[in-house]
Amino acid sequence: MKILLTGGSGFIGRHLCRRLVAHGHQLIVLTRKPRRSARGLPEGTRLLSSLDEIADDEVIDGIVNLAGESLFAGRWTRRRKETLFASRVGVTEDIVSLVSRLERKPAVLVSGSAVGFYGDAGNAELTEDSPARKKDFGYRLCDAWEQAARPVSRQGVRLCLIRTGIVLGRDGGMLKQLLPLYKLGLGAKMGEGNQWLSWVHIDDMVAILVRALETPGIEGLFNACAPAPVTQSEFHRKLGGKLHRPVMLKVPATALRIGLGELSGMLLGGQRVYPRRLEQQGFIFRYPDLDSALDHLIGK
Repeated sequence: MKILLTGGSGFIGRHLCRRLVAHGHQLIVLTRKPRRSARGLPEGTRLLSSLDEIADDEVIDGIVNLAGESLFAGRWTRRRKETLFASRVGVTEDIVSLVSRLERKPAVLVSGSAVGFYGDAGNAELTEDSPARKKDFGYRLCDAWEQAARPVSRQGVRLCLIRTGIVLGRDGGMLKQLLPLYKLGLGAKMGEGNQWLSWVHIDDMVAILVRALETPGIEGLFNACAPAPVTQSEFHRKLGGKLHRPVMLKVPATALRIGLGELSGMLLGGQRVYPRRLEQQGFIFRYPDLDSALDHLIGK
């Protein structure tokens, strides 16, 4: 297949590109910085800085849409929120416009979202059938992101919406940021630590995306998270334990709210999410629990 990816130069995207090339696919990656991105992508990847570079008669078999600015790059000012929307919703709208003008439509669009769709949900057990429990900024962003992708279904394109949890890997995402601190014994619990963390190992995340892309008949919403969510306290304790470091520190909720403003809700709230549709369809997680995931990523 010839596959177009947005976000292909990011943490998840780099892993996905390597897997897709191993499966024999051709890649086109949309990136704002083609020259820099080329260093981390498989040889032979075609890099674009604009979707306008794709001609109407080009044949694209599938699209994976993972574009999105980091939610944790700064306080959520009005301008920052506009950037977050544009990097997700705006890019998705551009993809739908591309599909509209292509003479031959791609077979599938796999488009990103996040478990933030459910809002800060307390202890509620959430599946793909669950409504949002709190319509906060995370919900509004994810809902608009998903709605922007839906029009491709009317063009005969199979659509998979992937609500991603926290993706764990050594070379990117949250774990990469935390490991240096925890190795120094400076890992800290956020607030009281009762908030839920829905996570997924990077290898399982890539397998979920590849499955959605390559499997005819697979469509709709999928929670991309392991079947064993944990509280923030449990994550904090287990990560410290794997590194044989103390886990005594705590960042008070008040300090987070003062320092980060509305963004602090991402750290002090959470979602207890289960991948029911993946399980019902027979998907097998290589790393179904946090112990197995951390053992693989940082060693026993």
